[in-house]
Amino acid sequence: MKSSRITISLPAQLVDALDHRLAHEEESRSAVVRRILEQALKDAEEKEQIEQWIRAYTEQPQTEEEVGWVAAVSEELLREVEWNETR
Repeated sequence: MKSSRITISLPAQLVDALDHRLAHEEESRSAVVRRILEQALKDAEEKEQIEQWIRAYTEQPQTEEEVGWVAAVSEELLREVEWNETR
């Protein structure tokens, strides 16, 4: 993956906290910032997907027929499960 250099300004307290944490690890500042940024972007994408799902479900919720179908299939599948009474 091609890398690009950027310059950012951070509060001194944040840099000090990062450096303190890195004192006991083998990771560089760049690696930590990259990992945290990647996770934040992944979390934001996941949040957006969940919000889209909620909007879609709110606009078009399950019908009574769909709810009944899910219940019927669930009951059928549960009957097929071998239950161990000692659990």
